[in-house]
Amino acid sequence: MKTTRLYQQLLVCFGIAVFFFACQNESRDNASTAQQPDSLAPDAAETTETAAPSLPYAAVFDETSEQLRAQKNPDFDGGSLLTIDRITQLLANAYPQVVLTVDSTVNDTLHVQITDASFLTQQMGSSGAAMYLLEATYAYTELPGIQAVHFVFEEGDHAIPGTYTREHFETNSTPR
Repeated sequence: MKTTRLYQQLLVCFGIAVFFFACQNESRDNASTAQQPDSLAPDAAETTETAAPSLPYAAVFDETSEQLRAQKNPDFDGGSLLTIDRITQLLANAYPQVVLTVDSTVNDTLHVQITDASFLTQQMGSSGAAMYLLEATYAYTELPGIQAVHFVFEEGDHAIPGTYTREHFETNSTPR
């Protein structure tokens, strides 16, 4: 009877010791894995999203004149790499609902077309449409030899097709 009781006490002590050491090992394991970088986890630099490339000019609201105006975009990088195709892609990234295609260049005018302009002319509002036309015009006229952009699309409530220049936006608050 004394031997059985002794075995029970030893078994209980052994169980407590195993439980105690098991908890300590787990906390040590957690601490060591927290200190060691996980080789499968991506670096913080890799997970940080890079900003989407931006257009050379941004439309801003001038409170004194109460008009939209173009402002050089400080986030723009790549003036030397600027091409018609790159600008078209930058516009598509900034305004995915407005699909613009370049038709041709005649003299100093770039001709572009927006096949389905319903988002531009009906859903963006007057300011949104003006911002799009301003940013597109300023971006394309940043290219050598391009002084105007002729937009072809179906007229709507907030935007009308036509030829736009930088001077147009300096004298008009909205394209409508």
